[in-house]
Amino acid sequence: MMKIYQTQLGNLSTSVVVNGEPRRIHFFARNGVNGFFSTDDEPLQQALERSRGYGKRFKLLEVACQQPVEDTYTIVPNVRSWQGARDFLRKEPYNLSDEEVSTPELIEQAAERLHLIFTHLKKGKKR
Repeated sequence: MMKIYQTQLGNLSTSVVVNGEPRRIHFFARNGVNGFFSTDDEPLQQALERSRGYGKRFKLLEVACQQPVEDTYTIVPNVRSWQGARDFLRKEPYNLSDEEVSTPELIEQAAERLHLIFTHLKKGKKR
């Protein structure tokens, strides 16, 4: 299980001993105040919760149960061109605008976001 720890001391670095070995832990704060650190390493979690700073410098914020998320993709076999893919994405139920599907790269991004696979399209070349 994943545990998320929080500090209100900004970007905090601290050390804990895990199985006899010192480990450096870094809490990262985007706003300069609330720093976060997360781990699913149980020995590290136990070391953090036994450390002197636990409850004073940082605390347990949340326990997140990791459940595998299955992504379901829809195969679109009849589209054979980028123009066809553009037309497909502009229709119901997707209703994407011309700007959202104006290039092959944007069409690929939209298809990924919508969990679609155009089986007959060649992927755009990346430079």
